[in-house]
Amino acid sequence: MKLETTKSFVLVVLIGMSLLLTFGLWTHQPSEGDASLTGEGNYTEGNLGGTEESLKTIVEPSSIIFHDNGSHYGFPNPANQRNFYGEIQEWSMSNFQVPQILSDQSDADMEINFPDALPMSIVGRLFNLSESVENPPTWSFDRMTFDYEEENNLLRVTFDSVDRQRQARATIHDSNSLGLFQTTVEDKEGLIPYILFAEGSEEIYVPSQPNGLHNYTLSIVDINPQMLVNSLFRDPEVVSRSLSPYGTVYTDYVRELRIRQNGQVADFINPISNDGIPPQKLDLLDLSMSNISSHGGWNNDYKLFSINRREERVRYQMYYQDYPVFDSGLTMIEQEFGNQTLLSYQRPMFRINSVIDDPEVKDLASGEEIIAYLRNNDGEGYSIDNIEDIRIGYDLTYNDNASTDFLGLKAKWFMKHNGSWRAIKEENMDAMESN
Repeated sequence: MKLETTKSFVLVVLIGMSLLLTFGLWTHQPSEGDASLTGEGNYTEGNLGGTEESLKTIVEPSSIIFHDNGSHYGFPNPANQRNFYGEIQEWSMSNFQVPQILSDQSDADMEINFPDALPMSIVGRLFNLSESVENPPTWSFDRMTFDYEEENNLLRVTFDSVDRQRQARATIHDSNSLGLFQTTVEDKEGLIPYILFAEGSEEIYVPSQPNGLHNYTLSIVDINPQMLVNSLFRDPEVVSRSLSPYGTVYTDYVRELRIRQNGQVADFINPISNDGIPPQKLDLLDLSMSNISSHGGWNNDYKLFSINRREERVRYQMYYQDYPVFDSGLTMIEQEFGNQTLLSYQRPMFRINSVIDDPEVKDLASGEEIIAYLRNNDGEGYSIDNIEDIRIGYDLTYNDNASTDFLGLKAKWFMKHNGSWRAIKEENMDAMESN
């Protein structure tokens, strides 16, 4: 009898322990570092040594143009333009409103153009609004215009939607701001003539007589791929390294990081599908900038190139001496997200170090010559109707044949055609420049 009682007691205890263990498994919440259960472990710190950036330093205009009775003016170099734009960002804007009736901006005193459409929600973070805007418009803008109203002694600012069907307005009353604006517009202080190119898909203004630029040879410092591995993989200790025809490959058998083009470009792929509602443009930009800042990824000078909310893709263009640098893969940071998760990431794996030898002065063709060339050669590899922008920038070449890797930057005219930047044919431009 006592044996049966003991057996029953042991059975009850075993059943109770089983129930407790089952309950524990059902209700256990893995810790943040328990990557084996959640797949979301802490990232090991990895820093690429870049500087801190903000929206004000990353988002800059592609052009600032002044108009005066059919003539057009701009700054002789982008450094002067950036300084003036910095002043504008400090001007106090008030009386923000969205009017029902649109005003004609064709004769504005000044216009600021941005390289891509920006959400109206970003305005309060780029400029000095005297009062917060509780419900900013949901549309995007790519141009701002400024008009001086002498009778009211104010500067009227207009934000134009991309389709030019909507507007938002604000006013500037500060005497110092008005004084600087009037001096620049009326006296053309620090400005040079620009020419309108109207045949393209957008109105484009180019400098009539651009300043001579320097061609540079630059030494570079390679970025250690392990720093990127430490930042992008949830458990760097399980990441394996191998060689392939594409370059060096790092993988945890889910995610993959390829270091290609002689170690100068990184491609990160996270194949996990994360479907969800795309974030708003500003949230997407904040997410991308925060991600890059978290591992010190701003190694060189970068500016916002484009935001695609539908594809959840953000791109940043490399700059040097305030001019854009163009190349098929060495000058762009690109990120793609899905449901707040980084799905792909492409970036250069070098930092510009110093100038090698004395820079060579490069005299560029005039704006008139560039426009004449484009008009006369329409149909030879491009359609003049599809030209979206014309700018001066640097064409990058990478050399790894010497004892020290280096970059060559050559000043050229570039055009944006069907969404892609290309150098205007060098042999034709050289012939024009020598005439």
